[in-house]
Amino acid sequence: MKCPCSSTAEEAGTLAAEPERRVVSQKALAKEKRQALYQSAKARRATDPRYLAMKEAVKVQRRAVYQKVKERRKATAAGEKAKRKAEHTAACASRREKTDSELMKLVTWMSKSSIPQND
Repeated sequence: MKCPCSSTAEEAGTLAAEPERRVVSQKALAKEKRQALYQSAKARRATDPRYLAMKEAVKVQRRAVYQKVKERRKATAAGEKAKRKAEHTAACASRREKTDSELMKLVTWMSKSSIPQND
């Protein structure tokens, strides 16, 4: 008679061929099914030409929107820079005008024709 605890290579091969049976809770089983569905959907999307075309169209749209925003930002910055430059130029001109009038007073005072002591 054979001992029930001993196994031959033939029996080991049949045991390995059978899928392992295990006890799984409903929650774990549902999680595995969700994961399997997700993986199959992911594989299907990776090869779907319509999905790939839609993805590329979205990419092109995103780039176009980014370019418009970039141009608008550059235009705003250029406008602000021009405004600052105009303000700076006006401030320099007013300072120069003020200093020029003071300088002209000094020049006329120092000139020979305006000073009778230097005759």
